[in-house]
Amino acid sequence: MPQERSASIALGKFTLGAGHPCVIVAEGCDNHMGSLARAKEMAHAAKESGADIIKWQLHLPEEEMCKKEIEETSGQMLAKWGSLWGFVERFLFPVEAHKELKDYCEKIGIQYFCTPFSLKAAQILNEMGVAGFKIGSGETEDLPMIEEVAKMGKPMIVSTGMTELNEIDLTVNAVRAQGTPLALAHCMSIYAGHPVNRLQMGVISLLRERYGVPVGLSDHTPPEGVRESDTRKASQEAIMWAALAQGACFIEKHFTLDRKQDDADSCFSLDPKSLRELRDVVRTAEAALGRERRVFDEEKPVWIWAKRSVVAATDIPAGTPITREMITSKRPGIGIRSKYYHDIIGKRIRRDIPKGAMLHWDDIEGVNRRES
Repeated sequence: MPQERSASIALGKFTLGAGHPCVIVAEGCDNHMGSLARAKEMAHAAKESGADIIKWQLHLPEEEMCKKEIEETSGQMLAKWGSLWGFVERFLFPVEAHKELKDYCEKIGIQYFCTPFSLKAAQILNEMGVAGFKIGSGETEDLPMIEEVAKMGKPMIVSTGMTELNEIDLTVNAVRAQGTPLALAHCMSIYAGHPVNRLQMGVISLLRERYGVPVGLSDHTPPEGVRESDTRKASQEAIMWAALAQGACFIEKHFTLDRKQDDADSCFSLDPKSLRELRDVVRTAEAALGRERRVFDEEKPVWIWAKRSVVAATDIPAGTPITREMITSKRPGIGIRSKYYHDIIGKRIRRDIPKGAMLHWDDIEGVNRRES
């Protein structure tokens, strides 16, 4: 699988990838409960709480599900609504509402994003002029849909929950065949009882190295984090630090106005307060995980005494060529820095140097003075 690919992609007014701020995506999903007014309130709250993007879902039940079979397979997990079909119907958000919501998001300055759960939904979103597509984990290796969405040429973020690497290979190859910008989201499709050892944060760097694309985290853990016992636990802060340390360039978390509201996702979603806390953690981790390697001003008071200089290990008479045996190194670093000792081997001393004395550039014949 080729490694050298695009290190970043443009998604509307944001760039996903190394060297760019981590983008925070509030996943509004169906927490609007079918209400446009509530969706607008969520968009406003997400923006005020520090989200860059708010993501929604476009469901067209007839296009995405076989009713009889979905009722049989999802009835137990979603018994409260009868099945996934019943849940989607209960909170269905019509296309016209999505159009108005997109306009509202643009007006208040938060980017609208959406997951199509069928090819028809993707076509509708494309006609709406969306900046790109988020593909959910259930559709990751759905090649009939993936290939057609990729042909639309707009950036795609593909989640990888419930998906093996060989299946991700298929998807990545299908998208690349169309030359479509791609990012992946590490995701575990676990919504309750999320064990610590299922976080698998190392997969973020694995995906980035395997496919050479930007990789983020789509996380379903609650704001309290994950706790198996008093000794095996991971706070939201720890999870975010781990994700950014592995190179996550975006974080997607479910978002709600009220974690107690009667829907499927609000119980593990962030509310405005916990979204603000997540934003602060992400920005703090970004600052701490910088990759610049230089001597900072705050280090210089230590640098002056902690670094080492070349020192005479024996008396060195004037005119004597310096050998390795004649010198050692000691603190502080105000003479000839020990890293330059090769430059003075074989050179002659201008004056008598007693044992234990620090050497300076003016003591050496035939060399140019070096900076520290």
